[in-house]
Amino acid sequence: PAQDKQAIINSGKYYYGSGTSFVEQEARDKALEELTQQIAVHVAKSFEQKIKESGTELEENVESVLKTHSAATLKNVQMIKQPQADGQIEVFCYISKDEVSKIFAERQRLVYDIFQKAKQYESMGNIAYALKLDYFALLLLNSVPDQSVSVNNENLTLEIPACINKIISEIRFTKIKDALLSPEEREITLQVQRNGQPVSLLDFTFWDGQNQVQVTARDGLATFHLFGPSVKFKELKLAVKYAYYDARDEFKVVEELWDLVDKPVFNSSVTLNLQTDTARAQPIENGISSNRSLKLRFEGELPVADRIQKETVRFLDLLKEANAQKIKSAYQHDAYLQKKILHYVQYNHPKPLDKEIDAQINKTALGYELRRIRMLHEYPSLHKQSNEYLALDFDHHGNLIDLNTAISKNIYQTFVKESQFGKDWKERQTIIKFVEKYRTSYLVRDLQTINLMFTDDALIIVG
Repeated sequence: PAQDKQAIINSGKYYYGSGTSFVEQEARDKALEELTQQIAVHVAKSFEQKIKESGTELEENVESVLKTHSAATLKNVQMIKQPQADGQIEVFCYISKDEVSKIFAERQRLVYDIFQKAKQYESMGNIAYALKLDYFALLLLNSVPDQSVSVNNENLTLEIPACINKIISEIRFTKIKDALLSPEEREITLQVQRNGQPVSLLDFTFWDGQNQVQVTARDGLATFHLFGPSVKFKELKLAVKYAYYDARDEFKVVEELWDLVDKPVFNSSVTLNLQTDTARAQPIENGISSNRSLKLRFEGELPVADRIQKETVRFLDLLKEANAQKIKSAYQHDAYLQKKILHYVQYNHPKPLDKEIDAQINKTALGYELRRIRMLHEYPSLHKQSNEYLALDFDHHGNLIDLNTAISKNIYQTFVKESQFGKDWKERQTIIKFVEKYRTSYLVRDLQTINLMFTDDALIIVG
C-alpha cells in the first residue's frame, strides 16, 4: 500500500489527502478534508467571480463550496487503509482529476434539469415557481469552476439570467379596483398578466412604510390591503419576487450554497400609480348576503341548487364575520367540518373578495362541488397576503361537508382536457380532490389528516 500511495502522489493525476486516528471514520474525514483543500487550491482561480466576498481567504470559501459536492465526491473517492504501530489507522483518500471533472459535470446536469423544470412551469403560467427554480439553478451554476457552462447545446451561463430578465420584463400590473374599506384600510385589486395572458401564480412584494409585504397573485388577479398611513399612498413600488430565500431549503445544496456564492441581483421593480379619478376611493358596504350575487353554472338538472346556494351564502357570511361561536353553532352537527372551518378562519384570516360569484357546480362521488370562490388570506405576523380560490363540497342533499383551496385554473383545465382523451374524469377528479385536501390540511394545520394520507395503510381509490 505504501508503494501504491507514493505512486499515486508522484503520478500527478490525482487529488489526495491522508488522515490518522484511532477511529477509522475520523481518519477518513481528515483525509477527505485534506483532499478537498487540495482541490480548492487548484480550482480557486476559476471561482473568483462566483464566490461571495468575505473576510476569509478565497481558498477557504472555495473549499466550503466544494463540500456541497461531498455526496458525489464520496461516490468516486478511493481509499488505502494502513494500521500504524501505535494502534492508529491511516486512511489515504484519492480521486483522479478526471473524476473531479465528472463531479462538476454532475452539478451542471442538475442545473440543466432544474432549468428545464423551470421552463415547464413558465409554460403553464406558474411564474413564481419558474423564477424560483431559475434563480436556484443560477446559484448552483456558481458552484462549478467553469466560466461558461453549456449542456445539450444550451449555454446555461447566458440563458438562465436572460430568462429571468425576460420573464420579469414581460409582467404587467394593471389596477382594476380601488376601494376604501375604512379610513384605515384600502383594498386594491390588480390584473397580473404576462404577454397578455393571466399568470397562474406570481409573488411580489412592496414596502408599506413599516414592513415588506408579500402578495401572492393567482390566475391573473391580486387583491391586497393597505393599512394605516399606507392607505394614502399615491404610488406603490412593487418588486417581482425571484430570489426565494424562504424556500432555499427545498434543495439542500441550495441552502448550503446560499451564503457562499455570489447571488445575482435583477431589476424587478415596478411603480404602480395609485391615483384615483375621484378625490378618494369609494367606501364599500359591509355585509355579504345583501350585496353579493351567486350564480351557479351546471349541466343538466340540479335539484338541490337552492340548498347549495343557501349553504354557500351562509358559509361566506360566517367567514366574513369570523365569529367562532356562530361557526360552532352553525356546524355543530359535523365536528370535522366545524373544526376545519374554525381553523381555516383562525390561521388564514380569510375574506371573500367578489361581490359577483360565478361558480361551477360539478358532480362528485359524494354529491357535488362548487368551484372557485376567490378569497384573500392574510397573515399579519408574516406580512403576507395571498389570493386563493375555494372549492366547496356538498352531499347529495346539498349540505356543505368540506372546503378546500383549489388548484390553479390552468392545471384544472389541463386535467379536464386530458380526461376527454382517456375517458377517465372520475379518476382525475379524485386526484384533484386529494391534492386540494392535502394542501388545505397544511393551511388549517391538520396534521392528523396529513399523517393519514401518507400512512402505510392509506389507499387512494382512482378506479
